Amino acid sequence: MPRQANILAVVPPNDQPEGLVRRLEAFGAAVHTASDCLSAMGLVKSEDLDLIVITSCPGQFNLADTARVLKSIRTDRFIPVLAVLERDLAPERRNAILEAGVDEVVHGDTGDETLHYRLHAALRLKGAYDQVYQVRDDLDRTLARETALLKQLREDNRALKVRSITDGLTALYNYRYLIEWTKTEFKISRRYGHELSMIIIDLDHFKRVNDQHGHPFGDYVLKEVAVILKRCARESDLVARYAGDEFALVCPRTGHKEVQTLAKRILAACRKHKFLAGGERVAITLSLGAATYPADPEVISPELLVFLADQALYHSKRQGRNATASWHEIDPDTRVAIRRELRGPDNPLLAEDPKSRLELAAAARLVGTGAEMTSLHVRRTEPHAEP
Repeated sequence: MPRQANILAVVPPNDQPEGLVRRLEAFGAAVHTASDCLSAMGLVKSEDLDLIVITSCPGQFNLADTARVLKSIRTDRFIPVLAVLERDLAPERRNAILEAGVDEVVHGDTGDETLHYRLHAALRLKGAYDQVYQVRDDLDRTLARETALLKQLREDNRALKVRSITDGLTALYNYRYLIEWTKTEFKISRRYGHELSMIIIDLDHFKRVNDQHGHPFGDYVLKEVAVILKRCARESDLVARYAGDEFALVCPRTGHKEVQTLAKRILAACRKHKFLAGGERVAITLSLGAATYPADPEVISPELLVFLADQALYHSKRQGRNATASWHEIDPDTRVAIRRELRGPDNPLLAEDPKSRLELAAAARLVGTGAEMTSLHVRRTEPHAEP
């Protein structure tokens, strides 16, 4: 044995415990004694036991109950139980004792050599179980570490994904995610015939704001505008930072009238908001441009939806800023001139799929008939615009 065995002997006083204790001590073990099940329970909890030896029926519990109770106390380890009983033990009682958790039954008149052999066998069994428990504990610790690492890895991946699609200053979605989302929503709208609108927002004279109040104040303005846009947008809308001082909203199932209502709500919220620099209110205004699929017939790809909303934004700025404009509200001659610039297979706004290329080429041929047809189309669609 690598160390002295620690044995608990549960022996009632009327069973002459001295003889059994001496035989166990002759085995080289440290022996603890208990006269009944209750006192044995305390020793099982407090001592690091290697083996429990039980004789006859200690106290108010019978031997089977005592074995079952003592076995159930230390679930974190295996403690073998050896029962020392009379030779003429009935088979039914023997089976009941073994089923209760006793690992070995030894006759009381067994010689010391046989008893020592049985003790060695029980301790070898405990050693094997100890190794199993140790391996299990090592595996549990390894699994816990791996689980913690996997959880951390998932959290890191989630954080990286959020960072890859989020603008660091405003916490809005970034340009890359905006374009991917627009492409997805455009495919859905074209497949099911839903309306899709885009609004592009630009801060008026933002360079002047930075020059007069400093770039930290400019960053503050960008963050405040991002909050305004999030509050004004609907739950289904996507709000993103388009460029330096430009933002964009993608609005599924939104037509001309609805997008103009949303744009005016954004303008009103920005005019009402107090942008403070050193306690002084600074006037911040926005210019907005919108385009809608399929109400605007030129929008035949997500790229053109973005482009035409941007053109509407420029029109809003040319009209004096602090206003909103939709593509269909631009004068016909200007729209025709812009559409003619889209001709040619090398135009970067051509969509990637062949179907969209054919549609764009067809649209370019149609606009070649002149401004008269365009003016007629404008007159037909103007009643849908905001008054």
